[in-house]
Amino acid sequence: MIPPRSISGDQFKSVMRRFAASVNVITSVDGAVMNGMTATAVCSVSADPPSLLVIVNRSNRSHPVISRSGTFAVNVLSSDQEELAGHFAAKKPDPFADIDYRIGQTGCPLLRDADATLECAVVQETDFGTHTIFIGRIVTCAVASKSPLLYHAGRFCRLEDMALHYA
Repeated sequence: MIPPRSISGDQFKSVMRRFAASVNVITSVDGAVMNGMTATAVCSVSADPPSLLVIVNRSNRSHPVISRSGTFAVNVLSSDQEELAGHFAAKKPDPFADIDYRIGQTGCPLLRDADATLECAVVQETDFGTHTIFIGRIVTCAVASKSPLLYHAGRFCRLEDMALHYA
């Protein structure tokens, strides 16, 4: 049996950029503190009970907010919301200052015009490496049926862009 070799972090990131993924903003609130972070590390877990997971770096300021409050929301960005993806990736001091949002059932901010929103109650936290996997039971959701914003090969793209590129 050949022992597994370890690859570098750069090699890992290079390969992972080949996965086309929806672009999401994970929002959270703890008292008066609201935060949002851009993420592609979102995955369904189970339909019974309806649940999903998000993966958050423990150094990200969203991490303690989600951990303390036990709630988060996933805002699936639509293809015309690339600016929001950049906004929440920039880690602004007051991320909701000029953003159009509403407060959801969990108290988390929900971005207007998102393709879909899912509000979750944390049921499990698992640390691995530099990140925490938060599994959330979905308590409410909404779908707008818009075209999603995607991330592939280190850039934002749209479904129609992908079809043209690979045709």
